[in-house]
Amino acid sequence: MTWALCLNCGEVKFGAICPCPKCEVASTGDMGLDIAFSDHNIEKQSLEDLGKVVAAIHRVSSDSELCFWTFIYYVSTNHSDILGVSLKPDLETSCREILSQAAFPPVKLAPSARAKLKDQAKAPADKKWWQFWK
Repeated sequence: MTWALCLNCGEVKFGAICPCPKCEVASTGDMGLDIAFSDHNIEKQSLEDLGKVVAAIHRVSSDSELCFWTFIYYVSTNHSDILGVSLKPDLETSCREILSQAAFPPVKLAPSARAKLKDQAKAPADKKWWQFWK
């Protein structure tokens, strides 16, 4: 089963590109971004915690595009191992202002079981592909 964060409303939904049952938005249009916020990479509880951040941002602003970029900015500054972003100075200022007004608990991200398996399956860097049995 694939759980994913709806980057529009913060609901955890089934499928990264499936429509959200709450807001009916399907995808950001960027498959890599949609999958980055799914249980391909992040455990479901952490997705739910990130959803609280999205919801808190929406309580501060009704501008959906600004809310999206504020969430992306939040992730890039607090969880830069997921993604990074460089915003225009005026947009970054707006995002900082919204985050300063939004109340949400700190989010600790945990990798999903699927992500852990991917990491375990990676061959050690010091071995060639044909040396897998050693």
